[in-house]
Amino acid sequence: MRNKAVLLCAVVFGVAATMLGWGFLRNSRIGGQFERVNVGASKEVVRLLGTPSWIEPCGKSFGTPRPNCTEYIYRNSFAPLMPEYYSISFDTSGHVIDTYVYSSP
Repeated sequence: MRNKAVLLCAVVFGVAATMLGWGFLRNSRIGGQFERVNVGASKEVVRLLGTPSWIEPCGKSFGTPRPNCTEYIYRNSFAPLMPEYYSISFDTSGHVIDTYVYSSP
């Protein structure tokens, strides 16, 4: 019975460590690649950052709403514990018009 408990603890610890490591790796990749996104770039920037956490009209969740604009939001892997959200705004032609990092102190 004791061996099963030790094995269960090891599995739980391993899964938690893997998830934590994946979160830090994802945050590092998004943060580093986000800095390379420039105004005027095309939606090809999604290849740099991966699939966004969500897509919505600009300003729906954060900031001031803007017409004819779509916002791609990438959340920190540990949000809402670490409230940090990377935003890339695209115009109707699919070009970057703004980037912003929403965070809370």
